[in-house]
Order: sequence, then C-alpha cells, then structure tokens
Amino acid sequence: MAAPELVGIAEIAEIAGVSKQAVNNWRLRYDHFPRAIQELQSGPVWNREQIEAWVRGHQGEATHVLSFINLKGGVGKTTTAVAVAEMLAQEHRKHVLLIDLDPQTNATVTLITEERWAEMDRDGRTVAQLFEDRLNPQQAPRFDIERAIERRVSTINDGIARLDLLPSSIRLIDLQDRIPMIALSGNFTANPLEILRAALQPVIERYDYIIIDCPPSLGTVTKNGLRISTGYVIPTIPDIVSTWGIYQIVANVEAFSRDIDRPIPPLGIVATKVQGNNLHARVMADLRARRLGRFADGGGLDQPVMFENAIPQTVAVARGADVEADIRTFKGKYGDAYTALHGLTIEVMKKCEAKKR
Repeated sequence: MAAPELVGIAEIAEIAGVSKQAVNNWRLRYDHFPRAIQELQSGPVWNREQIEAWVRGHQGEATHVLSFINLKGGVGKTTTAVAVAEMLAQEHRKHVLLIDLDPQTNATVTLITEERWAEMDRDGRTVAQLFEDRLNPQQAPRFDIERAIERRVSTINDGIARLDLLPSSIRLIDLQDRIPMIALSGNFTANPLEILRAALQPVIERYDYIIIDCPPSLGTVTKNGLRISTGYVIPTIPDIVSTWGIYQIVANVEAFSRDIDRPIPPLGIVATKVQGNNLHARVMADLRARRLGRFADGGGLDQPVMFENAIPQTVAVARGADVEADIRTFKGKYGDAYTALHGLTIEVMKKCEAKKR
C-alpha cells in the first residue's frame, strides 16, 4: 500500500482556497477537523485524502456575534452576558469569546482575578490599549490580539476550556470621548467604528459565539461592538426606570444598521432581577404583549420579543460575580437563577440557529 500523501497548513489553505490563518482557526474551532498524523520540525502534516474529504464536507459555520446592551447600569447585563458565555462554552461545547467593552470591567473581573487583570492592563493587553494605539498613531502600537485574549477563563472548573476573554480597562473611561476624533488626530485613514472589527479579523472565525458586554451608552465604543454584531440582547429589570431607554436602543441600532447597510436584529429582551411584586408583574405583561411604553404609542418601531426565561433576583448571583468566592459549579455560582439562565442560553442558541436557515 502506497504511503499517504502528506500536506501542511500552506497546502491545506491552497486546497480550501483560504488563508493559512483560516486553517489555524479551523483547527482550534472544530473538533472534527482531521488530526495531524505527524509533527515534523517544519510543522504538523495531515493525510491529503482526509483533508480533501473534510474540506468537501465543510460548509463553514458563521460566527454569531451578540451585543448585550442597556443604557442603565445595575440591570444584570454583565451577569447575563457572562452566564450565557459560560454555559455556551461549558454545557454546549461552543468556542466562545467574551469581549468586555464596558470600562467598569465587571465582566473581566468576574472571569479573572483583579491581580491578573491589573497585570494584563499594565502590559497593554486590553481593549483600552487597542483604542489608545489608534489615538496615538505616531507611537509604535502595543496591542496584539493574540496576546490580549486570555484563554480558559471563569471560576467554573478552574477555567472553562472553550471560553476566552478580551478584557476591558478602566482607562477606557478617559479614552472613549476621544475615540470619535481619531480621524482628526493624524490617523486620517482610520475609521473610529472599524477599530474592533479590524483587530478581530484574524481570530473571529475561531469562535462559534462572540458575546460583547457593551457600556451603558450608544457611543463609539458600543458601535464598535454593534459593527460586528449579528444580533443584540437587551437585559432589563422589569420596572419603569430600567425599561425607559429600550425604545431609544432599538431606534438607534436600527439607524446605525441602515448607516452600515447591514441588519443587526434584536434577539429579544430578557427580564432580570425579577421579584414577585405588582410592578414587575405589570411591566412583564407589557413586555410579553410587546406593548412597552413608546412601542405601544405608534412610534413606528416594533418592540423586540421577550425571552421566555426570566432571571429571578437571587443573592447567589451577586456572590457568583466574585471571582475569589471559589464557587466551582453553575448552581453554586448562580443559585436559583441557574435554571432560568440555562434556559435563556438554549433560547439564544435556537434563535441564532433559526437565523441561519
């Protein structure tokens, strides 16, 4: 029997008509990518016949990029985004990148220790450094996407193998108002809305899901997240103040979607920190009936649907946000909210899968 013909990454890229970076991303993302049959000094090699069969059967799976947005803080936005990311990675074996665009860094310090975050921030391995590089084009850039992504994060299982983090920094507070002026700072070819998209280009195909925790605003930083998003989620406490800005969110995302000529549909509204009082019951009834506030007043926009799973208020969720709490299971981390968060994650997956068909 003749020895199999061997191919390396460059040959695989040629066979598939893609870049070598794309092949490396496939190796990281897909469990069914053929195993290398040998490691040579020049790199791994594969059986050409197996590779050609895999490429013929591989249709490519789009990366789902979801922004979590609310204009009010304290509504459980970060907790919801982190929980969905964790459960997608751990319970559904998806490759997930969580991007923390919120300068409060709550998602970051929920997934890694503050000491680790401080070390990464000093080394320029946060999104703040990415934007700072663009604001100072005369200086050598420090940000590198491969170094900035922290792998295997979470308090669950001492880190979830398929969950990665691109951390934020409180330095982003001082930078975010200057970002729209990038094109006037000597970097005339840089589009302030394309900064995150350009940085992620080498790695985006590595992930099944990218979850973006956006700041409580609709400024340039949030729009960098929306620019790459295939959809967005609005977590909200079902009260008057927390839901007040939902119409503004939908209207602004719709306008931005038209500006970039690409749809960014809402996946839905998720009720968070739900309590058994009359106000929450009434607002949730309006959300389910899609008649919340200005949506019911003929404002010209349809209210996004409400997710079936509502997240109850629970002390365990607050404890679970503490990376030092040594809570190693989802039920320990999220308490009575676990079942609803698990159900919400399944709903998110079903909505994303439905959009593919």
